[in-house]
Amino acid sequence: MRWLALICTLLTPSVVSAQANDALPREFGCITQGELSNDMHPSELARIVRACAAEQRYDDAVQVYYTYSSYGLFDQQRVRDESAHVVLGELSQWMFAFLDRTTMTGIRAAIDKLRDPTHPFFLDTCVEIEALGPPNYSPGYMIRYGMMPRKSEDDWQHDTFDAATAWRKAVSEINDCPMP
Repeated sequence: MRWLALICTLLTPSVVSAQANDALPREFGCITQGELSNDMHPSELARIVRACAAEQRYDDAVQVYYTYSSYGLFDQQRVRDESAHVVLGELSQWMFAFLDRTTMTGIRAAIDKLRDPTHPFFLDTCVEIEALGPPNYSPGYMIRYGMMPRKSEDDWQHDTFDAATAWRKAVSEINDCPMP
């Protein structure tokens, strides 16, 4: 019994620390795009996409994926270590790996609605991303992935990073959402 208490005591600080710096993504299950918050980083959004795909809620999966891609592009613009950007490709592969044919067909059908810039589904998706606003988290999931040596806790960001410009680009460039 004392061993169990000792192990729990030793593990507790690392678990608390990991959650504080987003090393352990939170689990939300499948939620709608309207339920997202701007403190959810792409590794959490990727889990939501997979959960929605597993529940055959393809529209929700694709809308959350669009948010994921906007947040990912925003983070790529602010994290100066380009080797860290690879994490987004790996998350994208993980999201859709091992999905069966029926699920992929359902996801493709939802994506097709997003390819039409006049379709209400596309326009609603873009409005939701814009309403959510830019990320409100430190991109630790990406920073930790990088290979560039770091000299301080704050040297991860580009010196000339402009959040407003980066957000405009993240919303309009990657998803072709209209500029408000």
